[in-house]
Amino acid sequence: MKRLLACLPSVLLALAPLGAHAAAAPIHLKAYRSLVNLASPQFSPDGARVAFVAIRPDFVHDRYDRTLMVVDTAGGAPTALMRGMRDLAMPRWSPDGRTLSFIARVGKRKSQVWAVAAAGGTPRELTDAPRGVEQYAWSPDGRTLAYVTPDPSPIDARDRRDHHDLFTIHDDDYQISQAPVPSHIWLLSVADGKARQLTFGPTSVLENPPPFAGSITAPVWSADGKWLVFTRQIDADDSDTDKTTIAAVNVATGAVRTITAHPTYEYTPAFAPKGDAIAYLYPHGPGPVSDMDVFVTALAGGDGRDVSADLDRDVYSEYAWLPDARGLVAVADDRVGSKIYVQPLHGAGHALALGDLNPTLVAVSAQGALAFVADSATRAPELYLLRSLKDRPVALTSLNRTFAAYDYPRSIEVTWHAPDGQPDDGILTYPDHYQPGRRYPLVVYSHGGPEAASTEHFDAGEIGPLRDVFAAHGFLVFEPNYRGSDNLGDAHEHAIYRDPGVGPDSDVISGIAMLEKQGIVDRARIAAVGHSYGGYMTTWLIAHQHFWRCAVVADGAVDWTQEYELAGDGNMAWVRDSLGGSPWNPRSAALYRSGSPITYAGQITTPTLILSGTADITVPITESFALYHALASRHVPVRFIGIPGAHHMPQDPVHRELYYRAIEDWVVAHMQPSNLTGSAAGAVARADTRRSVH
Repeated sequence: MKRLLACLPSVLLALAPLGAHAAAAPIHLKAYRSLVNLASPQFSPDGARVAFVAIRPDFVHDRYDRTLMVVDTAGGAPTALMRGMRDLAMPRWSPDGRTLSFIARVGKRKSQVWAVAAAGGTPRELTDAPRGVEQYAWSPDGRTLAYVTPDPSPIDARDRRDHHDLFTIHDDDYQISQAPVPSHIWLLSVADGKARQLTFGPTSVLENPPPFAGSITAPVWSADGKWLVFTRQIDADDSDTDKTTIAAVNVATGAVRTITAHPTYEYTPAFAPKGDAIAYLYPHGPGPVSDMDVFVTALAGGDGRDVSADLDRDVYSEYAWLPDARGLVAVADDRVGSKIYVQPLHGAGHALALGDLNPTLVAVSAQGALAFVADSATRAPELYLLRSLKDRPVALTSLNRTFAAYDYPRSIEVTWHAPDGQPDDGILTYPDHYQPGRRYPLVVYSHGGPEAASTEHFDAGEIGPLRDVFAAHGFLVFEPNYRGSDNLGDAHEHAIYRDPGVGPDSDVISGIAMLEKQGIVDRARIAAVGHSYGGYMTTWLIAHQHFWRCAVVADGAVDWTQEYELAGDGNMAWVRDSLGGSPWNPRSAALYRSGSPITYAGQITTPTLILSGTADITVPITESFALYHALASRHVPVRFIGIPGAHHMPQDPVHRELYYRAIEDWVVAHMQPSNLTGSAAGAVARADTRRSVH
């Protein structure tokens, strides 16, 4: 009897959440208006505090407000240190821990570096760069700031006034309107405010997104303060972000030298906290269509060693040295989640035990603790702490605690094999109030990238809130990680090389067949939705199969030749190196046509919603125009929505909500049973008989 009574409290505790879960209301699109995102966690030098940026949507002014916050690692509520400054980003502690610096914009001026006392107070402007500051870093002794700013335009004000403003275009996007200029490193004396330029010439500090992975990062100081390492781009053209190398510049002399012999695809350098070891990201191979690994070399030079080769995961730009310089921690996608891996310089890496948390950002303290931002499919993002690599995570914030009151659908990982044996996985989300034995409409959402993955994050990635929104409408939601995705290892990611459509199509269609065999799918109501490369996948799928009830193509890449000729942000290099050459290379020319969905647009009969940002240079809106006219001229039901000023996703909260609302409304309207009668139902039945899936 005592044993039974002892078990009762745990039974009651287990049952209590079930009752609360059943009584909670399903989450809805407007609920996300109160979601707080967290960015840039940074430990104080003594490890006692963590600074971060809290990002809140402001629907009244249609912007995102950013607040600089600090929280004690011992516990307690975070405090707001600075708010009301536009575009606040990159918080950094001064080496003595007395000051927090950050980039922000005031009035009509370009962004500058500001500083505020760690105890609070009035901020002061540190830099006065006429063209603004892009990145920056404190020297180890706290006396100097290294910052990156663009060079002045080669065309002066008088020439512009007289219209003598012609310029040369090279590997640039189709919306370029003035000559590109390189960005260079400057050094600022914190004591007297004097600045001097450190690097010069036509090469540039990387300032635009790379083609596959890696990111724009600030220069990094050596422990002795004598050197800075940075990602150097061969020129300032925004489509040449593949032509990058890790370079070191001597702070005293300004002499620059390249560290390795790799001519391309090097990113995100990081000096070890002691010694002269330098880590950087470089493709595992074969070629750049592969996992991005951590390589470690020395300041003296050399390609170094791939220390994460055996990890077989695509390392995010979010990685950091451990304080003993014997290893690193890195975030990477793994199956339908993400993990923090500990990677020693010698030996196998391993994942930290984080439960169901999926980390996105990580920072390491000088004492060996980890701070990271994480979430899950049913848990909004918060800041967490690992006091040591062996401890369990502790939540430092509860900024999104109101989201615990909602009911969330159940998501699981599903696995299958494509007809050619390719292993695949994905996320299956069940509709709210799911009842076994019933068949439900199915929304197939293809993620972008393709070097990315569908993972169980909360309102993250391109799917945003749609997983929960569609489940609330009574739909199954299937998110396949087709070949090319970065969550199952190098072989899975590289399998998309020179196979942009046929192979991924077989992955998605065989995944649908796997679900149909479970008897849960209403085969007459299946929708295809996707963004970016997911828009490519959606267009390809509706052109090659004709059972789809409706489709949504958002910022979709449908024509590889247009991507090569018009896009920026490294997409020219992405297309060239994914398809094996340019459109004018005999080896790859045919693939530009056969691998482009626009080639088969005349076969599309599916009602399709097209969305595109008018300022998108990653996937130019011209491709959406081409798809729209291919459907409209043949009287296929189609609607084309332009998003003013958006670059490859809405950047303001109002447009973001309208974007997701348009997708929701289109799919829900077309998935109603009354929308499929007579000849349309027969068409679906005939399409089903034509599917060759296994």
